[in-house]
Amino acid sequence: MDDSAAEETVEVLGTTSRALSSTKSTYFLSWATDTVAKYLENSTYGLLDDVGRRQDWQETVAQVVELTPLVKQFPFCMPFVLKVPGWIMRILSPKMNLVLLMHKRMRSTAQQYLTLHLAEKKDTGGENPEKFSSGRIDAYRAILSSTLPDIDKEPDRVAQEVLTLLVGGSATTMRVMTRIVYHVNSDPGILSRLTETLDAVMITAAANPELEILEKQEYLVAVVKESLRIATALTARLPLVSPLKALLYTQDNGTEWVIPAGPAAVLYVGRKPKYAMGTLTRMQTPTSMSISRIHMDPNIYVDPYDFRPERWLGVSTQRSLLDQWLVPFGRGARMCVGQK
Repeated sequence: MDDSAAEETVEVLGTTSRALSSTKSTYFLSWATDTVAKYLENSTYGLLDDVGRRQDWQETVAQVVELTPLVKQFPFCMPFVLKVPGWIMRILSPKMNLVLLMHKRMRSTAQQYLTLHLAEKKDTGGENPEKFSSGRIDAYRAILSSTLPDIDKEPDRVAQEVLTLLVGGSATTMRVMTRIVYHVNSDPGILSRLTETLDAVMITAAANPELEILEKQEYLVAVVKESLRIATALTARLPLVSPLKALLYTQDNGTEWVIPAGPAAVLYVGRKPKYAMGTLTRMQTPTSMSISRIHMDPNIYVDPYDFRPERWLGVSTQRSLLDQWLVPFGRGARMCVGQK
C-alpha cells in the first residue's frame, strides 16, 4: 500500500487549516477519515473541502463514541437498530442516521463485491480470481479474497468491519494528533527542539522525507511515543476470552492465578444440561486490560501526567522497559492493525 492517499489529504489539510478558523480536532478528524477512506474504499468523503459535512461528521463520530459503551453491554440491540427505518432514525437522532446510511451503503458495496467475487471464483474453478484481486486492494477485496470462513464474508459482516476500521482509524488518530499539537505548542523548549529536528530533514516546506528517514530522528520519535502514551487513543477495556485453554498468570510476588477457559461452567436444568442454539450454555471468563491505567502508572512512568519526550531518550535499558509497557495499539493477535 503506497502513501499517495495520505500525501493527497495532507496537502488539503494544510491548505484548509490555514485558510479557516476552527478547532484543529475537526481538521484532524476530517483528514484522518478521508485518508482511511482512501485506503478502505479507494475514495474520500471530501470532508476537508466542506465545512458543513466536516462538522456533521465530527458530531456523528462523537455520538458513536458515546454509544459504544452501551452497545458493548447490550450487543443484541444493534441488529434492531440497523433495521430502524431511516425516517424514524432521522427524528430520533439525525447524526446517528448518517452512520446507518453509511452502513447501508457499505453493505450494498459489499454485496456487489461478493457477487462479483463468487462469479469469478466459479469461472476459475474455485480458485481466487486474478481479475478480482488485481488492481489497488481495498478493504472489500482484502476480506473477500482472504481465507476467512464464508460466514465472515457476508455483506453485513463486511460492512461492519469496514465501518469499524473507518471510525476507529479516524477518531483515535484525531485524538493523538490534537494532543501532539497542544503539548508541543504549550512548551517552547519542546517546540524549539522539535522544529530543529524537522528542519534538518525538511529543507523546504514542500519537502516530503521518506518514513525511514523520519523514524531515525530520535527526538521526533520520542515526541510521537509520548503523545501515544499520554493521549490513550482507546480508553475502553479490550476483553478477550481463551475458549479452549486455561491461562496461567503469575504476579511479581509469585502468586499464581489460573484463568479458566471459556466453558467455566455449564448451567443445568434439573439433571439435564441446558442447550442454547444447539450448544451448551456456558459462562465465559473474559480478561482485559485498561491502556490508560498502564500508561499513567507512576511505577512505570515517572510523573505520568507530564508530557516529557525526554523520557524516551534515556539509556537503552530504560527505553526498553518503557517500550515494554507502551501499549497504545494493544497487544497480541487482536492488536490494532493501524500500528504502522
